[in-house]
Amino acid sequence: MTDDHLAAARRAARQRLLNSFLRETGRHTVSEGELRIPLTAAPGALVVQLCHRSILGQHTYADPAFRECPGRPRVPIGHAEFVATLLDEVAAVTGRGGARRKAELAAQIGNSVAHVARYLADRAGRKDDPARNAEQNVLLGHPFHPTPKSAEGFGARDLTRYAPELGASFVPHYFAVTPRLLAGRRVAPGCWVPERVAAHCPTGYRLLPAHPWQAGYLEQRAEVVELITGGELIALGPLGEPVYPTSSVRTVCDPGFPTCWKLPLHVRITNFVRNNPAEHLRRATDAAQVIARLRDRWPAGFGVLLETGYRTLDPEIVGGELAAEFAVLYRDNPCTGGAGSPRVLAGLLEEGPRGAEPELVRCVAEAGDVLAWLRRYLRISLLPLLTVFATDGVSFEAHVQNSLLATERGWPVRFWVRDLEGVSLSERHDLAADSPALYSPAEAWCRLRYHAVTNQLGHVLHVLGRYTGAAEERLWAVAREELAGLPYACVAELLRAPSLPAKANLLSRFADRSERPLFVDVPNPLREA
Repeated sequence: MTDDHLAAARRAARQRLLNSFLRETGRHTVSEGELRIPLTAAPGALVVQLCHRSILGQHTYADPAFRECPGRPRVPIGHAEFVATLLDEVAAVTGRGGARRKAELAAQIGNSVAHVARYLADRAGRKDDPARNAEQNVLLGHPFHPTPKSAEGFGARDLTRYAPELGASFVPHYFAVTPRLLAGRRVAPGCWVPERVAAHCPTGYRLLPAHPWQAGYLEQRAEVVELITGGELIALGPLGEPVYPTSSVRTVCDPGFPTCWKLPLHVRITNFVRNNPAEHLRRATDAAQVIARLRDRWPAGFGVLLETGYRTLDPEIVGGELAAEFAVLYRDNPCTGGAGSPRVLAGLLEEGPRGAEPELVRCVAEAGDVLAWLRRYLRISLLPLLTVFATDGVSFEAHVQNSLLATERGWPVRFWVRDLEGVSLSERHDLAADSPALYSPAEAWCRLRYHAVTNQLGHVLHVLGRYTGAAEERLWAVAREELAGLPYACVAELLRAPSLPAKANLLSRFADRSERPLFVDVPNPLREA
């Protein structure tokens, strides 16, 4: 890692921090050129040069930033002072959070920056497998998040072994579990483990995969040692073929096996520790049960990766906390390798080093017509997402990391959504009244608008507007034209609403509200002036 890599990582962090701050404090009206931000927590202003303005706030800035104090000349400020200044402002705006909380968040920002710098230095893309390369090439992370690449619990050696951004691949570990101790649910056909691994299962036991880091963590816990000593649990160690981690870090994929595994990992990644509590398991499988019956009638070109089931230790025996640390969600795997595999949208949208154009822009260039490309993309992504919500009450968490895109000669031909733990159902279907997948219609609609429009479409149109020469305003107008053809009340509401919801990641992180994040309103570019 060089000073250039660290400088690039810090620049990306400042851009994300400032864009989050502007969005979440309602400062939407900016223009290219000098941007002066009056300070509340201290006299004067923060001054930056805005060199590219994006409609939904994904702006870029020139270095350096300046601090302006009354009666004094402007002075450039370094990275640490920039971060401290904005965190002071967040504390002042929210009226909460003292020195300790600011120091904690500054340290988490530093953790994310250090990881990004290392990823930029490595850039171990795997060009032989486009699907894997896209999953493992999200080096900078969420454009509106203060700590998009923080991973508290992973040391430097752990990153080498397990970080997707470093091209990691590893052999999963397995536990053999007695049937008495095993709990699970199957909602769709699928495989639990590969046949080669199943051959190693001791007679009378069932197999449960585990992330290698998680296996080491669990085997040090006293209650796990007790289960192993009593013979109800056997730590088998690594078995089978290598898997690679996807962009979520803990979901792993073997291109030769039809099932992906969403594994628990006791590491705080971005917002919270990534285990699989009972509520998450039930929400995902309840949603999958409903979607499995509905998806055949949904629009062509639009697909869903089902969570086919889950397995864990019985929480009635070991307790809910330990069960969450063993729980595995099983998911359809569309990534069989080769050029035909879908690629995660987040990887296609991320720019390369020194501002190199994203892979999505190369797809559009190969197709040859950005507006026609956008129309085809909308017809397999946002239009089906809205249709499914209007007709069946299913709201997908279709942000860019949960969205997969397959292209042919650059043209978009198929779109998938994944991770059903984020689905919101606004209709009962045949679920129990206490299903955690059920939301009020208003909350399900809010979540869909944020994930599919603000997050996903907003990011796609920002990238197309910045890199193709098409005006971003014209791209939003094309989206409006396409949506106007849908005969649903929710779409009419979307087109006339003055605002869209946006997740306030900075304020939520500052207030330690990861599970119940705050939302703010942003101006709606789909609204006809």
